[in-house]
Amino acid sequence: MPPSPAVLSEDLVAEVLSFLPVKSLVCFRCVSKSWKTLISEPTFVKLHLQKSQSQSLCTLITMHKDHILHGIYEVEDYSLVRYPINRIFENPSFTLVHDSHSHHLKMEGNPTFIVGSCNGLVLLVRKSKSIKDDHKSYCLRVWNPATWTSSDFFGHFRDIETFHFAFGCVNSTGSFKVVAFCFRKETMEVRVLNLDHGDYLWRNIETFPVVPYRVFESHEHVYLSGTLNRLSIPNETVEHSVIVSLDLETETYNQYMVPCGFDQVTHSYNTPTIGVLGGCLCFSFLHKETDFVVWQMKKFGIEDSWTQLLKISYHTLRIGYDFIISTLRSFFQLVPSLLSEDGDSMILESNLESLTVQTILYNMRDNTAKQTQIIASRTTIDNRNGDRVYWSHANDYVESLVPIP
Repeated sequence: MPPSPAVLSEDLVAEVLSFLPVKSLVCFRCVSKSWKTLISEPTFVKLHLQKSQSQSLCTLITMHKDHILHGIYEVEDYSLVRYPINRIFENPSFTLVHDSHSHHLKMEGNPTFIVGSCNGLVLLVRKSKSIKDDHKSYCLRVWNPATWTSSDFFGHFRDIETFHFAFGCVNSTGSFKVVAFCFRKETMEVRVLNLDHGDYLWRNIETFPVVPYRVFESHEHVYLSGTLNRLSIPNETVEHSVIVSLDLETETYNQYMVPCGFDQVTHSYNTPTIGVLGGCLCFSFLHKETDFVVWQMKKFGIEDSWTQLLKISYHTLRIGYDFIISTLRSFFQLVPSLLSEDGDSMILESNLESLTVQTILYNMRDNTAKQTQIIASRTTIDNRNGDRVYWSHANDYVESLVPIP
């Protein structure tokens, strides 16, 4: 008699499938009813997300603009391309092509901005301004590039003030929240929208305990482990600088002191920033007009765990301080965007649009730096449209099966 075919347990099948990319899993839903049910189960979605978070891939989001009807309105085509982290550091000069195999989202009409991503979902906000009463109008949209799904616009509201947005999820439940905030006189208004409720109603919560300082727009809030974090400098006195952390579950705040040495920064154009590197909150700034310094909080929430990761001179980075001041005459930042697996190399993003290349590859082992030549294009031979790479989201996105709330 021929041997009986091997039968794998459901747990083993789920474990094997959890290592596959979303594109394959979407196709495998057609294999059988049992596989379709398995791949859609919340427990499997969570298991697959955990595996995706451990992969050594970064995600580069690009934007292409088409001007339609002689500039009457624009079409913004957002594309998401996954790329191995090590390949970026091995070859920092290449063309990132977002072709038919990339994940696209076209947005017509008023400008739409990427707020951030969490557990595979990307939040976008559309902003428009009324000519009649000077009010600003806002609405949101959620996009899962891996499953090619997106929501309709929701959460619409109007206000005379300018609002900024942040996006994250509650660790214990996985529920997603959007936070909107604006300055009103001497305080800050904070609103929260819970995406899992389905009613999309904004509600006000306790305001920030200190007035936030202006920072690089794409890094205003940093999501890490169920919290949204931002830098605040009350009364523009740097020695009292703190990082304000909003716990998305309890909707309460914690405050953490920044590392020592930042009190020696006195110029308004030396704007510090916070971010996430190697799974840790990081803090970076220009020190004494000579060096760029990056610190890591090795244990989140523990101020004593601040550790200086690197200190680089302007000379090494090939950025002249006199050039920065004479060219910009306002605030300047370098933002750590990506860390190599071995921790020896880092991609730095500059907000100086006057620089031909805005990203720098720094090698900590031999203390060398070189400008990168990573560009976005719709084809391999044509980049005349000026497509943009969003380095600020390179670390945030992970591929997932998480459904649109």
